[in-house]
Amino acid sequence: MTDAALQTDLAELRGRFPETRALYREVCGLLFFRYGVTPTANKLYSLVRKGSMGTPAEVLQAFWQELRGRTRVTIDHPDLPEALKDIAAGAVQTIWQAANEAATGELATLRAEARAAASAAEAERDAAHAETALAREEAAALVAQLDTARQTIEEGQATLAAERQGHAATQARLDAGRAELEAAGRQLAELRTQFSTELERAREAVTLAQ
Repeated sequence: MTDAALQTDLAELRGRFPETRALYREVCGLLFFRYGVTPTANKLYSLVRKGSMGTPAEVLQAFWQELRGRTRVTIDHPDLPEALKDIAAGAVQTIWQAANEAATGELATLRAEARAAASAAEAERDAAHAETALAREEAAALVAQLDTARQTIEEGQATLAAERQGHAATQARLDAGRAELEAAGRQLAELRTQFSTELERAREAVTLAQ
């Protein structure tokens, strides 16, 4: 069996059998009948590369069962001697059992690998969900902290504004008090001037009276 010839035959089968399971079945026959190679699930998948890994194992098992049925019909032909029938039947039975056991074992292995892959995928999904939930909780906590900080800032700004208003009112009262003091000082100065003038006049009047 040459690789070039096999690839040519495979290309022809791909064109004739686009359906995946039918293509695997034809490749089984190609390997077994034309090239004398016992097909295996791994060999089939490496050549066809279509479907899941379980598909070639299932098709291969069906191929051996079909081959066994066809061989029984051939062996039961009345023209064959009984001894030859027994030899052929035993040989086919041995081949079929070995191939069936191999296909069953490969199928079980593939199913176990598929289950392991599914379990790993579920574990990764659960881990991703947990990480997402944790990230959401952290984001919610951060939003709450930001809201608290914003509220604190707003309260501080309100307090500062109130203090500024109080300071402005106090400053206004101080300014008013200063103005009143200045007015009182001016009034006192006027009174002193007036008192001095009147006192001087009184003294002059006393002097004239003497």
